[in-house]
Amino acid sequence: MRIKPQSTIYMAGGFRSNWQERFRKLEHFKFIDPSQHGLRDPAEYTQWDLDAIQRSDVLLAYMERDNPGGYALALEIGYAKALGKTIILVEDPGQPERSRYFEMVRQVSDYCFDSPDRCVEFLEELAYTSAQ
Repeated sequence: MRIKPQSTIYMAGGFRSNWQERFRKLEHFKFIDPSQHGLRDPAEYTQWDLDAIQRSDVLLAYMERDNPGGYALALEIGYAKALGKTIILVEDPGQPERSRYFEMVRQVSDYCFDSPDRCVEFLEELAYTSAQ
């Protein structure tokens, strides 16, 4: 398995719902959370994000229902894929008009989940079985 305890996980996705809190509670992983950098200039935060993806082992991408298009998320996923990173995609269900256009993103993802809770359970189980 390509995800191990102590892997560094970059959390890509929206900043409105505070979804990152669920993941930061997982003790067996290191998280890079771009919602915490506080940068406002697009050139600065884009470079920060790309540098952080380079430093990570895994990209965790959350496509929330209220994300207007997922363009930045798709960029982050594509960049991570080009770097050979493991990609976890969490995609809220119920967006058929967007879902069909997001298929390429699903295809490059190593793991796909339909809720953050299912992804948290997966990572918890992974950490537990690795500790055995």
